Amino acid sequence: MRQNIFAFTLAAALPLALASACGDGAAPPDDVVTVGLLLPFTGPTSATTRNFERAALYAAERVNAGGGIHGRRLRIVSRDTHDDVERSRQSADELIAAGAVVVIGPESADIAQAIAPALADHQVAFLSPLVGAADEVTLDCTRPWFRLAPSARSMGEALAKLAWAETVRSAAVLHSADAYDVALSDAVGARFGALGGQITIRLELDPNAQTYAAVARQAIDAGVESIFLAAAPRTGALAVNELEALSPRPLRWFLSPLLKTELLVANVAPDALEGALGVAPRIYDTTAAFPDAFSARWQGDRPLEGAYFYYDALGLLALALEKTTPAGDGSIDVGQLQAAIQDAAAPPGEGVGWNELERGLEQTRSGGDIYYSGLTGPMLLDACGSRLLGATSTWRVDAGSIAQVPSQ
Repeated sequence: MRQNIFAFTLAAALPLALASACGDGAAPPDDVVTVGLLLPFTGPTSATTRNFERAALYAAERVNAGGGIHGRRLRIVSRDTHDDVERSRQSADELIAAGAVVVIGPESADIAQAIAPALADHQVAFLSPLVGAADEVTLDCTRPWFRLAPSARSMGEALAKLAWAETVRSAAVLHSADAYDVALSDAVGARFGALGGQITIRLELDPNAQTYAAVARQAIDAGVESIFLAAAPRTGALAVNELEALSPRPLRWFLSPLLKTELLVANVAPDALEGALGVAPRIYDTTAAFPDAFSARWQGDRPLEGAYFYYDALGLLALALEKTTPAGDGSIDVGQLQAAIQDAAAPPGEGVGWNELERGLEQTRSGGDIYYSGLTGPMLLDACGSRLLGATSTWRVDAGSIAQVPSQ
């Protein structure tokens, strides 16, 4: 309902935002529910990170304006991954010590895999807005880990179909050893082969390597003209530069979702990726309502695509937390929360949009059957917490920038 978009004024929201900001990580007071946010606040991707944090804070403000969680204020405590696995483990430990019932983030599949066991051991739920499941077959369903982006398999299949539609009939696959990139590359190979295509060579990229000259030479010697690439942006940029330098002809690139970042295109040679195509999770709500409301809250800053997923993560979580029954000390049972997240993610019941969180919380308290209908489409989750119906979109590198390809 559009009339709810500005249900509270900036003056009323500002104290809530200040109260929800990074925090000192000390044990939370009894009147708050703490949610951890784990993102790369320093390093080359920090500019986009602030935008994602603002999405989470904005959602938390709306929750608090709607009465909070069981009458308690929702508090966001943010910590920095530093784009480093070991430092991310330390940051995750700090969020656990701060009393986080849930940790949301990070942007790296490697980091997500590394911190998941510690969160599970401490009965802290884990929501990954942009890192989908890797290999669904080997998922540990005992861990309270929810992945709100489409799986690596579905993204890989979409990438293979995209290349086939572009009349590519043979290609190389380059990928890192990360579980997500391996699973995506497996899916690319399987679907591309089923369509009639041929993977001429498949090579692994060591993320710690200083050069990929040997890998590049193998690919060029194999005569490749088209390449599927699944790796971290910095790894991908180095591989692109070395392959383009060696190739006697322009290469066609097909890129994984985690490469949809200006960090990649800013670090490759001019025109090296011009015309490259990629896939990413699709955003269903393309109206101006959310960008306008977000911009009004944050002094003109417009939401990036990832902000939609972080807002949805908080919206889903808020309704799920309200569906739980706290213990006498205010703690929340992680098993009950797991079930509540599943319940808040799917019909039956009445759908609540991104701009109706206040009403959704009120109706949940009154015993209403409510589920979250988000900005990024249906939030249906399988038994292991992975998104079932996440659709994909297509993007292109155009004039040195990332541009969305309109849906057909």
